[in-house]
Amino acid sequence: MPHLIDVLGWTSVFFYIVLLVFNRMKNMRIASFLSVVNDVVWGLMIGVMPKVLLNLVVGSVNLYRYICDFTKLSITATRTILVIMVVFLLYATYFSINDYLANPSLGLLLTWVDFAIILTALSVKKLRLFQAFMLLSAFVGAYAYYLLGIEQMIVIKAIVAMIMTHKLFIHPHFPIVEQKLLFWKK
Repeated sequence: MPHLIDVLGWTSVFFYIVLLVFNRMKNMRIASFLSVVNDVVWGLMIGVMPKVLLNLVVGSVNLYRYICDFTKLSITATRTILVIMVVFLLYATYFSINDYLANPSLGLLLTWVDFAIILTALSVKKLRLFQAFMLLSAFVGAYAYYLLGIEQMIVIKAIVAMIMTHKLFIHPHFPIVEQKLLFWKK
């Protein structure tokens, strides 16, 4: 069992890398689905409920944005999905407040703050805004997981910070660098 937990932790690192290197929102949203499934299972196994709830909410927000932006699903079906997502988000908020009150610690509080930042990032339509929120999440989340002692998540957040720094500050000025370093085009 400990080996499976380690494997899921490091595949989470892999999925985050894949998720963040895309330059199109559609590809990012599709990669996010794989990341969500992996991280829900891993979060349950390591017992970090903010990670589990975050990924369930991320999955629902991601699904909703994907449906709105890339499909022609009926308005009724889209609104039904939105209502389910809002109900789940309200439950996650209720759970997070109670979880923090039952076990107050800075590490736990910051995981819930990171949860809110990532949720905000996934709710936007513009890629640059998504990247800015993910950069902020990298710093908040890294410190939170450092306090909790979860090394794979610290590595993930460091990778997120590096990729988002590249996307926000290097790529706009030197786009050819990304094509040469990462071996693909936009």
